[in-house]
Amino acid sequence: MTEAVRAAVDDRLEDALELTAQLVRERSLLGFEEGAQRVVHERLEQLGFTVERVAVDAEEALGNPRAGIPLLPYAGRTNVAGRMRGTTPGAPTLHLSGHTDVVPVEALERWTRDPWGAEIADGRLWGRGAGDMKAGIACYLVAVDVFLSLYGPPTGDLMFTSVIEEECGGNGMRAVLAAGYDGDGTLIAEPHYTHVSHGGVGVIWARLTARGSGKHAAYADQAATTPPIQALVDAVGALRVLEEDLNAAGGDPAFSDAFAHPYNLNLGEVGGGAWPSNVPAEAYLRVRLGFGRDLEPVEAQRILFERVAAAAPTVEVAFEGFRAHGYRHDPDTTLAHLVCAAHADAAGFAIGASLSTATTDARYVAGPTYCYGPQAGDIHGIDEWVDITSMRNVTATMVSVLARWYGQA
Repeated sequence: MTEAVRAAVDDRLEDALELTAQLVRERSLLGFEEGAQRVVHERLEQLGFTVERVAVDAEEALGNPRAGIPLLPYAGRTNVAGRMRGTTPGAPTLHLSGHTDVVPVEALERWTRDPWGAEIADGRLWGRGAGDMKAGIACYLVAVDVFLSLYGPPTGDLMFTSVIEEECGGNGMRAVLAAGYDGDGTLIAEPHYTHVSHGGVGVIWARLTARGSGKHAAYADQAATTPPIQALVDAVGALRVLEEDLNAAGGDPAFSDAFAHPYNLNLGEVGGGAWPSNVPAEAYLRVRLGFGRDLEPVEAQRILFERVAAAAPTVEVAFEGFRAHGYRHDPDTTLAHLVCAAHADAAGFAIGASLSTATTDARYVAGPTYCYGPQAGDIHGIDEWVDITSMRNVTATMVSVLARWYGQA
């Protein structure tokens, strides 16, 4: 890594911070992604990309067993896709990507900083989406700017996409890939800083619903029908057994060898009932279940459905959001080695490739694809943050990766 790269990145660190802050202040929750998408769109045009908006085909997604099950209509919600043509026919191409959608803010009264304020303090930038993954998008964009200023246009095509619905299905990434934004290598700016992530587990979401009489508790015949919340408790018991069965089976050695407990059941959202002395008329629970590459999403759905039906037959099961398959990209590729070597130069410590017990949009990309971005903490949680020094190092790493990938270093 040259001193020119280091100096240029240091000069642009404030720009990366301001761009991150601008993105964080856009409250890009599910269905409200456009403000943040517009910020990325405008920056790509400033950099010289040809930019288009790519829509999601809802009908295609519904019919694809590996696509996300849409939670909302797609009217007015699009992905941003930019392409910069290379100067040399046949030169390798690269796809840089990130998502602007963020998860909701919970327990606002426990946040010590405004989740939408993008406050800078203690060497960190704070806020919902700061780590997952708006800082990563900003670092990648500033890295492209520095690369162009130092090395000129890329020899091969450079693509940059900003997608929606990574947090709940992946249909944004599927749409841009189908539209032709697929490079010889892909990097996604997820907050993986101490390693390059090259694989993730399968994930499905399910909604469990139980209905009851709504009667006064004194007059309800508890023996006749299992009360809704008790039915959900019974269903959870069965799913906890399923969780342990999946982890004990070892059907996907890549994950069972890497983690003691790779597949998690998460009870993510619960609601129902209106009064302690009433039997609820309805109660629901939304869950997330992880699994290995030995199962397809449809098989995981079938098993979940059967376990619930056996333990709690009055509980209705519906599937939504994720139908994500487990995936693993080859960690021994030119692109993976480039990222690791450039990171060591920039950050001063070596990293390698590792798997994750989460999922990412990388599962949909055919070629070498890795997640790499700034250090973050409390992602999805209270007081989410991103480390500023790591932003500087990731930006420098990406400049070096671009220069080496295109043979211009």
